[in-house]
Order: sequence, then structure tokens, then C-alpha cells
Amino acid sequence: MEAGRALLRANTRGRFVLVPDGDVDGLSAGAIALRALERLGAEVVAVLPGKGEHVHTDALRARIVAARPDVLVVLDMGSRGEPIVAGLPTLLVDHHAPLRGFPPGATVVSAFGHPPVAATSLLAWHLFREVAALQDCAWLGLLGAVADLGAEPMPDVVKRMMGGVSRTSLREAIVLLNAPRRSAAHDITSAWEVLLRARDPADVAKGRVPGVEKLREARAEVAAEVLRCARARPYFGGNVVVLPFRSGARVHPLVAQRAAARFADRIVIAANYDYLPGRVNFAMRSRAERDLLRYLHGVGAPLTGDSGHGHPGATGGSMPFEDFERLLVAMGFEAPPPRP
Repeated sequence: MEAGRALLRANTRGRFVLVPDGDVDGLSAGAIALRALERLGAEVVAVLPGKGEHVHTDALRARIVAARPDVLVVLDMGSRGEPIVAGLPTLLVDHHAPLRGFPPGATVVSAFGHPPVAATSLLAWHLFREVAALQDCAWLGLLGAVADLGAEPMPDVVKRMMGGVSRTSLREAIVLLNAPRRSAAHDITSAWEVLLRARDPADVAKGRVPGVEKLREARAEVAAEVLRCARARPYFGGNVVVLPFRSGARVHPLVAQRAAARFADRIVIAANYDYLPGRVNFAMRSRAERDLLRYLHGVGAPLTGDSGHGHPGATGGSMPFEDFERLLVAMGFEAPPPRP
């Protein structure tokens, strides 16, 4: 924490580029960072990831460089043991399992390996509130923490942040703000703009700021896609069940979560063959296996593409069709199911 704060204080006259993940935890952490840096007098630019992008993909990295940063701040996007932009001072705030380590030379604030693992927005709140006045931003740390960790059971540190915030408004705001990143258009800019206009979760939940109607439209699209894709035929191999389907929307995590209740004694894989061209984007959930990360890394098949990160309770990835089919065979399928 202190190394991160030292980096922020040493560069208050510089130009910061923020790159938050597109979920509620990432966007909330990004909003906290933006408010803090603006109040410190720094110049701040946000660069948001496109569909299928993260800070190690070429397209997003090129946009980061084009934004001419003096300091890069990456929030809730996982970590890899590779440079993001060589020689650029970088602060990485995260809580996911690192993939082959952390970027060389980066200042890292990570909750991974420190149970109970805090959400990135909660880390950001504690990190940035020591360098700028952020009393009006506590709700952003709360919003991201509940979005990532759930409301039941609510950790004591999160309970203390509730301060009269309605749980109903909190849940509704989370669903609305998560919807654009799950839609086929992946329009996280709309969620980011609503979050920056809001003063509390109720502003989002009750539509008291401009832009909420667009979030509601995305929510309706995603709900319809989840219902459609959850009806995919299941295929069984060993203790794994896979549901293959095609959707331009990022509904595979929601389909997997839903199916985990239906197949409570198995590992569930929701496999989306149409989210990105030529790739299977898959999500793994289970009520039977407590450490999916360890299971996936121990299967014995190469985890190609961008796979094998996340949490013990929620992992997955993105890989070419053939590599995914080899992974299923390694998991115990006699033959991979037909492509949808």
C-alpha cells in the first residue's frame, strides 16, 4: 500500500492513464482512482478495454501508449509476468491469481493470497483515501465489493461501509452496471459514464442520472440471452458437464453459474463459440470442486490463449476451438461434443 501511495504522491504533476476492468468492481475502483487523482491536481485519462481485451493485448496497449501516460494505473485486470509498457511507471491494483507473476518493475497492490481476499474496489478505496479526501466515494468501494464478493454473507469490513445504503438499490445498480460489458456491443463506456455521474447506488438503480435507460436495454438483452443459452444440450465426461452454445454476448459466466445449481455434483463449463471469432470463451463454476483454478491447471492439457486465471471458485478462459476440444478430452470426454 505505502509503495503505491508513494508512486501517486511523486507524480501529482504528471499525466495518469487509468485502465480499469469493465465489471462493476473494476469500474468502481477506476472511479475511486479518478476522483483521487483529480483532487490531487493530476491530469487523468481513462482508457477502457474493448471486447476481449486486457492490458497485455496489442490493441489496448497501443491505445495506452497513444494516451501519452507518465504513469499507468491498472485496476482489477489480473496480472501476468510480462511488461505492459516497458519503462513506464505502473501501479497495478488487483485481487486475482497472478498468471506467471507480476509485470516486471510494476508497483503491485494485490489481495491475492491474503484471505479473505478483498475486491479491487475495496483495495482502491483504502489505497487512495490516504492521498486524497474521498469521504464521498466510500459507496464506490462498497458497490464493487458487493458486486465481486456477494452480499451474503457480507464481510464485517463491508458491512461497516453500508451506512444507510439500501441493499435493494445496491443489487439493482450492480446488475445494471454489469449489463453493458455482457452485451454483444460490450459498451462499457455507458456504464462508466453513469457511474461517474452518480452520487450513490440509488442514483443508478432509480434512474436519477442520464444514461440508465441504455443500461436497462443491455440488461434486457443479456437476460434473454442467458435464458436461451441455458437451454443448450449438456454433454458429460468424467465429473465435468459442458454446455456449448453460440452468443455474441458475454453470458457464459452467467450460464455456468446458473447450471452449477442444476448439476451440483459436477464441474460445469459454459462454452461460448461465438463471443470472439475462432475461439471458445468458457467459464467454469462448481459446487462440488472448491478450487477450480488448481483443477484446471492440473488437467494436463496446455492452457493456450488467455486461460487459467481468475479465482479458485471462478475461472475459465479463451482459446482456439481445437485447443478447447483437446482440453475436454484431457478432462475425461471420450470425444469433444459437436460444435454448436
